[in-house]
Amino acid sequence: MTLPGGTIECSLTGSGPVVCLVSTLSGTWVGQIRALREHFTVLRYDMRGFGRSTSLNGFPANEEHGDDLARVLEALEIPRATIVGLSHGGVVAQQLAIRHPERVAGLVLVSTFARARGSTRIFLNLLNGFLEQNKFDEFWQVLKCFLCSEANWSSVMGREQYLRKQMFDQYTVDSLRAIYGGALVHDATEKLADLRCPTLVIGGDEDMLFPPAITRALSQAIPNAGLELLPAAHVPPVEVPEAFNRVLLEFCSRVAVEGARA
Repeated sequence: MTLPGGTIECSLTGSGPVVCLVSTLSGTWVGQIRALREHFTVLRYDMRGFGRSTSLNGFPANEEHGDDLARVLEALEIPRATIVGLSHGGVVAQQLAIRHPERVAGLVLVSTFARARGSTRIFLNLLNGFLEQNKFDEFWQVLKCFLCSEANWSSVMGREQYLRKQMFDQYTVDSLRAIYGGALVHDATEKLADLRCPTLVIGGDEDMLFPPAITRALSQAIPNAGLELLPAAHVPPVEVPEAFNRVLLEFCSRVAVEGARA
C-alpha cells in the first residue's frame, strides 16, 4: 500500500482478533506465526525504509513509524489490534500506543526499553560507533553476543550464518544507523504513564543489552503493566519459543475476551 513518503508491504494470515507483530528483524516471528494463526489474524509488515517497504525520504523517525502503523491499520480496516513489538519494534509499538491509543487493544513490549541508561546506553553507543565507522563485521561480532544466553549459545550460534542472513543481510549500515541512533534519543518514560491499554512487558533475564533493571523500569512506567522475565537473552521468541508463545497466547486471549465484553 502507498503511504505518505513511501510504500508498505504487509501480510495477513489466520482468522480472529488481529495481532500485529512488529520488528525490523526479518524472520524473528516464524515460531510465533504458527502458534498465533490458529486463534488470531496475524499481521506482519515491513517498516517504511526496511525490507520490501520503500521510503522516499530516508529512514523515518520512530514517531513516524508509529504513524505509519496507524495508517496501515486504517487502510486494512482494522479498528484495533494487539500490538507485539520486539526491540526496535517495541519502540515503534510504544509510539503507536502513545500517538494513536485508539488503535491499540493490547500492547506487548519485548526486549525493549523506555529510555536508554546505564550499561544499555554504553552498549548502544558502542554499537552505533561501529556503524558510524562503517564497520559492519565488528558490529555483528558484538551484537551476536547479546542475542542468546550462555545455556543456548552453542545451539543458537550453530545457526549463526542462517541467523545473520535472516536477521541482518537485508540491512545497510545506513539503515542500522537509523535504528541505533533513534534508540539513543528515545525517551517515552513520561508519556507511557498515560497508557491505559492492557500491557505486558517481556524480557530475557540474561539480556545484556536491555537487562532486567531496564525491563522492570519499562513495566513500572506503564500503569498496571504485567512483567515476564524468561530464561533467555535478547530474543526470547527465538531462544525459548515455547515459553514465549505460552505467555503471548495467554495475554492475547485475555485481551480478546475483554474486547468481546466491551
